Amino acid sequence: MDQSALLIVDMLKDFFIPDRKLSVTRVDEIISRNRKVIRKARKVAIPIIFVNDNFQKTEIPLDRHFRVSSVVHAVEGTDGAKIIDELEYDPERDFIVGKKIYDGFYNTRLDSVLRELNVRKCVITGVKTNACVQHTAMGAWFRCYDVVILKDCCASSEERDHEYALKYMKRYYLAEVMDSDTWISKLEVE
Repeated sequence: MDQSALLIVDMLKDFFIPDRKLSVTRVDEIISRNRKVIRKARKVAIPIIFVNDNFQKTEIPLDRHFRVSSVVHAVEGTDGAKIIDELEYDPERDFIVGKKIYDGFYNTRLDSVLRELNVRKCVITGVKTNACVQHTAMGAWFRCYDVVILKDCCASSEERDHEYALKYMKRYYLAEVMDSDTWISKLEVE
């Protein structure tokens, strides 16, 4: 089996505030499914890497990211920049990689961490499917990692954006798109 890593993208409190421009669909489902895959990954010693937006207050007036989203989010030191509690982040075992743009690889240490762990396959979940998940999948594919997207562990603000991004990643990044139960059952066979 190729060594895998579970990349959890932007599962931060700021993305789960109801009725906010950043909020996503199927909140309860993606939280519970992500918790389930995280617990399974820990049981079979798959590394977990939280790949998170991470900004400083001084970046707010000038960062291009905020011009696109038009919502200030993931600012260091704020409650909204924290990983949602339900995912049970473990600072003794899990990694956190901060990012400034959609792609979790660009100008971060993610590639270095994965190579040190001898990872060949990136299993990706999180929000938003059509932005940070998709661009992190692109970054993985460009660096010759195999990509798996757990479709029921990802969400966007609109379901059509989520579905389009899944098709795009499958077509252009050769991503294997599956549900979390299928991925878990494959782990149990190996």
